[in-house]
Amino acid sequence: MSFRDNLQHLRATHSMTQEQLALMLGVSRQSVTKWEAERAYPEMDKLLKLCQIFDCTLDDLVQGDLTATSPTPRGQAVAAALRESAAAPPQDVCGYDEHMRAFARKIATGVAAILLGVSLLIFTGTAAERFDPSLEALGLIPLFAGIVIGVGLILSGSFQHTEFQRSHPYIQDFYSEGDRRAAQRSLTASIVIGISLIFIGVVASIPADGHGDFAEGIAGGFLVALVAAAAWLIIRSGMLLARLNVANYNASREQALAESDTWKYVREASAAELRGVYTDEQICEILGIPDASDVEIARARARLERRHRKSQLSGGLCGIIMILATVAGIVMLLVPGYQTPYFWMAWVIGGLLCGVASIFVSTFVRDDPAA
Repeated sequence: MSFRDNLQHLRATHSMTQEQLALMLGVSRQSVTKWEAERAYPEMDKLLKLCQIFDCTLDDLVQGDLTATSPTPRGQAVAAALRESAAAPPQDVCGYDEHMRAFARKIATGVAAILLGVSLLIFTGTAAERFDPSLEALGLIPLFAGIVIGVGLILSGSFQHTEFQRSHPYIQDFYSEGDRRAAQRSLTASIVIGISLIFIGVVASIPADGHGDFAEGIAGGFLVALVAAAAWLIIRSGMLLARLNVANYNASREQALAESDTWKYVREASAAELRGVYTDEQICEILGIPDASDVEIARARARLERRHRKSQLSGGLCGIIMILATVAGIVMLLVPGYQTPYFWMAWVIGGLLCGVASIFVSTFVRDDPAA
């Protein structure tokens, strides 16, 4: 007997819908649909959770035949309790909020570390030029230290976020309106404070103009340090507000799932082949279409392909932009005749151009070519 048959039988005998079971497991209803269609298989932690819900062993669930058995009293009690819990106000059962706070903190600190490295480069370079020009090269040490620390934090946070998405492909929205208002107020305050810090730095640097390279260098280093603090505040608060958009998290995970074997099959299989594997209701659920007609399936397949190409185009453009920005920054840092203390602006401009490119692709390249 197959796992699919066992799961369908257990869910039916415990009077449980696919949506209820999905909420208990912390996955989307679409995942349960794919398990019961044998187009995907749950991970080990989900299998163990299923055994707990239905009071059965892992061997019986995966390889045995449970279709002839009746639910045990303990299984009925556990399932009832979990159904009641699923019907209660949503809770953060996956540690999503803690993870997103740590993710925001790492990304913001990584960006700030890179900017602080630039600030220290300006300070040490200015001091070396004033007191001992032979030590000017030592200014590269804090710069590279800031870059290494910053890139390390950003990569570490990104890898952890990717792993969290893989382990938790679906999150039920548990945030309240109060949480959203608090996050919006926090972002507003952070923007005001950040802009104020940058303004203070600009105003403080004005008296240094015309008073020699040393005074201008110190003022420039101080300004970049304040920019680092402002960036930390704004990036962290912005990401904390963005974490409340759980629907966007789930949608971004669906984009990643578009690279899985199941989604590749859905994109490439004919309408007749899909109907041979899925019911019409399951096809509508997976593709997000109102009906399972040939026309709607074709449009959904084209939309998935276009979304995938948009992601590739946006990523490719940003990669090219940042490579060019890195080359420009290195030239302005090391090549005689082009050297400037503001070489770090190459990466700032590159980041802004990446954002513009992403917005352009998102705005002008449509998901549905027929729309």
